[in-house]
Formats: sequence, structure tokens, C-alpha cells
Amino acid sequence: MMPAVREQARWQTKLLWLAVLPFFWGCAKDHGVPAVPLDYLEFKRISDFDIYEVKFSSNIDFFNIFEPGKRPISSILRCSPGLDEVPQNYDIAPYQADGLVSAAQPLGGGNTFIYSASLTFDENLNEGRSRRMLHADELQRILQDKQFVPCVYTATAFGFKAYRSATMRVPVADIFREVGIQ
Repeated sequence: MMPAVREQARWQTKLLWLAVLPFFWGCAKDHGVPAVPLDYLEFKRISDFDIYEVKFSSNIDFFNIFEPGKRPISSILRCSPGLDEVPQNYDIAPYQADGLVSAAQPLGGGNTFIYSASLTFDENLNEGRSRRMLHADELQRILQDKQFVPCVYTATAFGFKAYRSATMRVPVADIFREVGIQ
């Protein structure tokens, strides 16, 4: 093959990829569910290793949010101690508390679902590449001027845009009680 023909074929291949690429950018389907509020229910210590359970409720079945029978690949409660809101880019938050959300328990006629998540309070190090668990005195210093810790539920599934709930506020007084801070 002549060098000029090879060069032309290479450019045609690049142009083909550039023409096809925009079709893949818009492939994520919208789940169509608004950012619903979460109702805080309870915060309690569940182990001697500083693991805490947060219970909350919603009128949405988050485990069928994308399509009936298509469960999320991630279902996480994300909290940002020391901040007023949970940032969209959660990895930049200096302090984090997050955990997997466990299965829903329908309440009443099935219009309300109760969820729980097991959390640890951590310091974000190295731009999110590592974390260090916070001690009670550090948590007290971070939260001393706060009334609430903001939390959001996030979920992802293949082929869909990520879901993010409205902000739930966990009372700092409940956290201090369970951590053992007066």
C-alpha cells in the first residue's frame, strides 16, 4: 500500500470515529424520577468499631428506580460532615460518611419504604485515593458549630443517568449521643 493511501485510510478511520462518537454520548437513559426527599428516622451505633446505622424512609422504591426488576449497581448514602451540602463531586469533600444502603422494608400499604445504611466517619486524604477513620474528638471539632450533617442517596445502573435524592439532614445531637460526645 502506498504511503499516501495509508495516510488517507488513517484519516478516514479517525473521521469515522469522530462521526460515531456523539451517538454514544447520549446513550444514558433518564430514569425520570425527581430528587425526592428522604425522611430521617434514626441514628445508632451498631458496633465497637465506630460503625453507625442511619435509618431513613422515602415514598420511592429506590431498588426499582431505574426499571422494574433492574436493581442499581450502586446504592449509597453519602454524607458530608462539616459541610452544609453534599457536593456533586463527593470525592472533594474533606470529611465523609458513606455506606451501602440495604434492602427496603415496605411500610403500611407499600407507599413508604424504610432503608438503612451503615456508615463510618472518615477524613478524605490524597484527593480521594485514601481515607482515615475519624476519632470522636476530631468529629466533635468538625461538627461543633453544626446542627445537621447533610446526606443524599445516590444510585447508578448500567445505561442510566445516576440518581441523586434531595438532601436529608441528620441531627448532630443524635450523632454526638451515639459517638459518646457530651
